Amino acid sequence: MKKIAIATLIALAATTASAVEVGITTARDYSGAQDRNGAGLTVGQKFGKVGLTAGVERFTAGTNDQDRLSLTAGYDITKIGAVIVTPKVGVAHLNNQTGADGYAMAVGVGASLPITKQVSVTADVARQYGQDRVAAFDGTRATVGLRFKF
Repeated sequence: MKKIAIATLIALAATTASAVEVGITTARDYSGAQDRNGAGLTVGQKFGKVGLTAGVERFTAGTNDQDRLSLTAGYDITKIGAVIVTPKVGVAHLNNQTGADGYAMAVGVGASLPITKQVSVTADVARQYGQDRVAAFDGTRATVGLRFKF
């Protein structure tokens, strides 16, 4: 049910938005017993300075791969040169290959550097705090990616 709700939000954003942003990301998750690498896709929409992004990431390490479904909100607070700085807060569902699934909250900051009018390079750092059953995955996540505006 949770996955259907997030997929519906992604589809709704893609069909109703006039300027949809689609991104590809690569991430490094510094949590748990093992650091893990991940890759993902995002779909977002900007409403002035406020942005809303839904994403799916796949993390792999050892025997416990993880799918992370997220919904993140951000607010552009400043611009340093061409770089836009955005504090972010979000929620995620952690779907683990082994062990319990659960929810987590993330707080962080992102930066976006426009390359062209339609393409930007992004970098984010976030700290994740989860329910007790997924607290082993609490930690810092660093993400870089490309975002395409349509």
